[in-house]
Amino acid sequence: MTSISLYDQEGFAGKLGLSDHLESDDDKSAPSPWGIARLIRREVRRHGLATRRELRKAIEPFLIAAGFEGDVNKAIQSVAGRMVDVGELADLKVENQRGYSAMPSRWIKLSDTDAVLLGTTATETHRFSSYHPNQFLRRFRPSDDIINDLAHIGVGEQSFDDWLGQPEWKSLVDSSQEFDTLSDLLNWHLNKLDQEGSPLFVSETKVLAVNHRSGEFFGGERKPERSRWTSPSKLDDGIYLAAQPGQNEHHWIPSLLRIKGSDGRSISLNCRNDSVATYDLRNWLLIALGRMNGKPEVILADHETSELQITFPAPKQAIRILQLAGEPTGKWQQFSVLDSRSTMELLSTALPEIEVR
Repeated sequence: MTSISLYDQEGFAGKLGLSDHLESDDDKSAPSPWGIARLIRREVRRHGLATRRELRKAIEPFLIAAGFEGDVNKAIQSVAGRMVDVGELADLKVENQRGYSAMPSRWIKLSDTDAVLLGTTATETHRFSSYHPNQFLRRFRPSDDIINDLAHIGVGEQSFDDWLGQPEWKSLVDSSQEFDTLSDLLNWHLNKLDQEGSPLFVSETKVLAVNHRSGEFFGGERKPERSRWTSPSKLDDGIYLAAQPGQNEHHWIPSLLRIKGSDGRSISLNCRNDSVATYDLRNWLLIALGRMNGKPEVILADHETSELQITFPAPKQAIRILQLAGEPTGKWQQFSVLDSRSTMELLSTALPEIEVR
């Protein structure tokens, strides 16, 4: 005879992993990403693919029964988006609706003591638990026992390099262009700046530029006070990433700037008329400029707290690495990782132009 168990809301939330928060975590009103990810994997595993609407319809009753209120759909999509970023799910369109499909399950070794399982495969027979309130990935110590157990259910290892793929900046260039290095990409844009850039007077322009003081508070062009954004008139001769005023005070256009004496030359950046790709291009060029100037952009590492923070607008690929290796702390581009030194090595290998302090 099948037994029936009764749970109160708190017990039900704990059973589903929706309340897997650390004692030090103050915000227990939102469902844990760990529990939401478990429910997402379950639905995608059962059906192969699921639209956003279907996913919400299936998961929302569990969140309501567990006593969580607020924007349930936002909570689900936030976790699903993170799962797509690291390759647990594929983002696709299903009959003109956004949805998700399963990706092949595999595991990736990050260090001798840390590995991560990707995919929707069921792992009820294995011991996985969360250690951070923002965790959704299944992390484990890659011992022979668990590796063999995963192999028995068809889950093999994928190398980190294979997961990472080619340098992301290569996807931001035209297929007819061939650049071997990030420096080649920067040089191409510098040539374009010299040939097609618009002249400007440094003392009169409304353009704002990013100084070369890497590691300092970056800020933004909308609020440049006490940040790396400044007037070109305060900068020495050289090449800078910049932003020029757009349609209104909230709209700024990424650009490249050359300063020479009282004169300057500026050209806007544009990648396929896609604003997201254009900003990612700007971020890669910022890294390349730092290397060219001998002042590489900086990632700060705190080995006592095992936290890493990117101090400049990071390319998507850098964030993707940190999402695989750790969990966001809530501070700008700061992640808590299990092994800060091994994560530093992964970042340095993928982005050799940066400096990790």
